[in-house]
Amino acid sequence: MTTKTIEELQADLAKALDSISRLETKNSELIDREKTEKSRADAAEKKVGDAAKNAAAGDELATLKLEHSALIAERDSLRAERDQIKTDLHSTRVDHAISAAIASGNVDGKHVDAVEAILYRKLDKDADTIGGKSVADFAKSYFAKDGAHYVRAADNSGADAVGNNGAKAVDYSNKPFALGEYQTMLQTNPEQAKAWATATGNGFING
Repeated sequence: MTTKTIEELQADLAKALDSISRLETKNSELIDREKTEKSRADAAEKKVGDAAKNAAAGDELATLKLEHSALIAERDSLRAERDQIKTDLHSTRVDHAISAAIASGNVDGKHVDAVEAILYRKLDKDADTIGGKSVADFAKSYFAKDGAHYVRAADNSGADAVGNNGAKAVDYSNKPFALGEYQTMLQTNPEQAKAWATATGNGFING
């Protein structure tokens, strides 16, 4: 079974954040389209009712009924598409939350797949929480207790000393600064991200 490095997880997080943004935009567009189609369907339904009152308008009534049926079908199609977008958005958010929890929890690479399976299994039904807590909050408690054996052993001194979240410290002054990687790191390890920016003369973007 292949395992993921922290760098690979951070790349996954960046992709997930982009997917969430695109899905949210698509969901908003579908909501607007559904509102428009509902208004058109309501107007067509009113025309059908008005035409039905006029016995001489048989042809018009038939045409309006067809138009109304087509609008209803379009509305139903939009609703189905939006429901799928909502499902995809929920799934992507959950994937992102679990990947972020594993990265910030400093899980040993050989245990990443097992921990992912455990966290997914513990998810509350149809929710992005575990035991009523956010995935991040649950993971902090889990990695401190029951899941502690999945976490990399801490090095307490020297060049590989660990930070508050268990991740090894890095001499970022020798690491070329990259904005995209910095933004991804902000999601999983803000302290080291800010330290990297500062060490390379880019501390002004830390805010």
